[in-house]
Amino acid sequence: MKTHFYCEDIVDICDKHHLTADEIFERLSKTCKDVGISSVYRNVEELVKKGKLRKVTGLGKKAYFEKNHGDHIHLIDIETGKIFDYDCECVQGMKLPGNFQAESMDMKIYGKFS
Repeated sequence: MKTHFYCEDIVDICDKHHLTADEIFERLSKTCKDVGISSVYRNVEELVKKGKLRKVTGLGKKAYFEKNHGDHIHLIDIETGKIFDYDCECVQGMKLPGNFQAESMDMKIYGKFS
């Protein structure tokens, strides 16, 4: 089992991209000819657990992976299914209950660009 063998490459591939495991496999197999799809699936799940990748559920409950760059909002275009990152400054002033301490955020906004 080659868990961790391709981790660094997978994180690099997912930098500034929202990719499915199959898309990661396609890109990785161009440089790592012996990679298997099961190795990619094992590695992306391990990288999510370690916090190096973030798993984003898109349209149709399809799983996408991106390099974890901290909290941000995902804008999901309902016409194309594309996912865009958006700075989360707009929620900075949001009033939360006084006894609640936020540790992380996962916000998705569905819509379409005109």
